[in-house]
Amino acid sequence: MHEQILRAVALNAGAPVDVLLRLLAVEAQSCWEALCTERDLPAELLDAVLTHPDRQVRRHIGRNPHLDPAQRARLLDHPDPKTSIALIREPLRWPPGASPRPLPDAVLRRMLAAPPEILSSAELLDELVFTHSAKRACAVAAAHPLPEIRAAACGYRRVLSDEQWHDLENDPDPQVRAAIAKVTAYDTKVIEPADMPPYRGHYHSLLLQTRRLSRAVLDQLTAGNDPSDLSFLSFNPYLPPDVVELLVSHPEESLRGAAARRDDLTADQLARLAADPVQTVRIAVSTHPGLSEPERAAIVVDCWPRDSFNRLKPGPLTEPAVAIAHAYSVNPLLRRSAAREPGLPQAVAARLAEDPDPGVRVRLALCHPAPPPALLLRCYLEYDGPDRWHLTTLPGFPVAGLTRFARDPDPAVRLLALLDPEVPEDLVDALLSDPDDQVAKAAIVHPRLPAHRLRELLGTDRAPLAAANPALDATTLHELLDGAGVPRR
Repeated sequence: MHEQILRAVALNAGAPVDVLLRLLAVEAQSCWEALCTERDLPAELLDAVLTHPDRQVRRHIGRNPHLDPAQRARLLDHPDPKTSIALIREPLRWPPGASPRPLPDAVLRRMLAAPPEILSSAELLDELVFTHSAKRACAVAAAHPLPEIRAAACGYRRVLSDEQWHDLENDPDPQVRAAIAKVTAYDTKVIEPADMPPYRGHYHSLLLQTRRLSRAVLDQLTAGNDPSDLSFLSFNPYLPPDVVELLVSHPEESLRGAAARRDDLTADQLARLAADPVQTVRIAVSTHPGLSEPERAAIVVDCWPRDSFNRLKPGPLTEPAVAIAHAYSVNPLLRRSAAREPGLPQAVAARLAEDPDPGVRVRLALCHPAPPPALLLRCYLEYDGPDRWHLTTLPGFPVAGLTRFARDPDPAVRLLALLDPEVPEDLVDALLSDPDDQVAKAAIVHPRLPAHRLRELLGTDRAPLAAANPALDATTLHELLDGAGVPRR
């Protein structure tokens, strides 16, 4: 139980700095990860972590989702390369209230110019493209003062904008021009049968999706009629019209659905896909930019797919003007994409806040910088997806009067009562015995839990939860650490 209590104290939002500093003792190492990755750190504690003699303590900072990226960037100044390299590690999870914030451009520029000694600049860029800083890292590398870093950026053509690529093509440095020539030769090479790998693996599928394939290779693939190969082929932007037609008219519905997203479809192909007997195919083509709004409206869809938006992996945004046009579309999938645009005019955002599609409303609530408070509460009550509790952490979520939900049959709705700043102490006490474990635990750590009840809990098997209650005073927290064998500083 001592380890559980140490973790609870480490996460206690009301714990003063002198209590938290005690947790850096070796006797409290079981809570180091929680202390350094699962909460914000006061400046004095962050200083102590960064100067701690144990490398494991320092490296945890790289995975803290609560810290400002500029605070995490202090790892760069540490002389230990295995400490500074922890900056490119990302949090294992992003809890409610925490969202990915890419590293500042100045930090990325500095990292690329002077990477940790165990990595080259190109290797560091390779690591960064697998983080939330990927797009910014490539943009910074493409405009970096050092030519070797600009040359490394040439390997990420699909991440860079056309303008950034144009600047690299006209770079005065021969090293960058050589990298451009290498990438261009790679992209323009036509893959012949002899270039295909002898087995089906990642490289095989990559060739089918991204490279220029010779007629001989295409004939082999279409003659083989392997659904997996044809599925990968449907993403290839270099297909001749006859292969596109083969995919559009294929008897396998999944292939028709994949082909429906291609940009090079003819009006006749769009019309046939819009009238496809399978609804999933009709839905796939319904967002195609080649369709007019009347054509979209004519597509028969009995039930649109449930939204599966992931705020941590949102995908690329559309241009603001396109997003505004999509906001007025008859197609709910296009309106969902529009709701992600944070710069929507207020009138457009207000329209989407009343959209009949719940996916549109939830996306607007999660992505708009100032969503209407009524929308946030409505989405919470109607939505049961993974970001439900995250809605309560957004600015403007209406907390006044939420005690009215204390007896709701849905435990996730009963939790709202504990967000009310005026929730009575006796109600918090009553929720200790709630049949739902999550509600009961939330009551234990609530600051308005009666003081006598909190003291009682500290003497029971629920002490590890009670130790996280921010209403505990410094004296009690120090006593808990004394009991767990953590020395005083």
